[in-house]
Amino acid sequence: MKVLVTGAGGYLGRGLIVPFEEHGYELRLMDVTPIESRHETVLGSVADLDTVRRALDGCQAMVIAHMASRQAAAYETPTMAFDVNVKGTANLYFAAVEQGIRRAVLVSSTGVQPYKDHNFHDRHEPMRSTGLYGLTKVCQEIIAEQYHREHGICGSALRVGCIMDGDTMIDKYGKEHTGRGMSLTDRRDIGEVARLSLECRDIGWEVFYVLGTPESRKVFDVEYTCQRLGWQPKYDFTWLPL
Repeated sequence: MKVLVTGAGGYLGRGLIVPFEEHGYELRLMDVTPIESRHETVLGSVADLDTVRRALDGCQAMVIAHMASRQAAAYETPTMAFDVNVKGTANLYFAAVEQGIRRAVLVSSTGVQPYKDHNFHDRHEPMRSTGLYGLTKVCQEIIAEQYHREHGICGSALRVGCIMDGDTMIDKYGKEHTGRGMSLTDRRDIGEVARLSLECRDIGWEVFYVLGTPESRKVFDVEYTCQRLGWQPKYDFTWLPL
């Protein structure tokens, strides 16, 4: 299976592809900045439909892991956030239909649901995000679910927490963590769930929570992800103090 990974040059993307490499996948990596890789690469923006068409040509699946830069200016107005997160996702699904691609994974966020008072969140709870970033992730999930209903693209949304590297304990913002926050998620574990989702042949459209710490299971329905896909986080961060 040849898989397009968007945002592949970013912090998440560089770790996400590791499980795919370990299992011998043929990858095509897309980003707005040049990528040095042994895999095929595509330089360009997901906001450009023709570039997206070229990137998907010859692929059988896609992992949507791009996002607008988290620098402050990117989310001061809707322009960049919607161009990249929402328009880019819509372009990918539109082009996937054109090219007969029927499998996809969207990296979403726990931010699509309100987090307060440690209420338990399951995959059936309505989305009620706050802020511009959360709104774009809600829009991404709506696009993906509709393309499943209307066009039969099978796949999942992975609702991830704070994206980390469990070896360095540096997050995607360059911050070092010395304690075990509830929502920590290693980027390679996200990639492993993406791989398992693509390989699960009876998936239509599903939502999976992907968080590593034992504490996360008290708040998010991570257990369903484990049972449905046969996954256990490789990085649970239990070596860190609470």
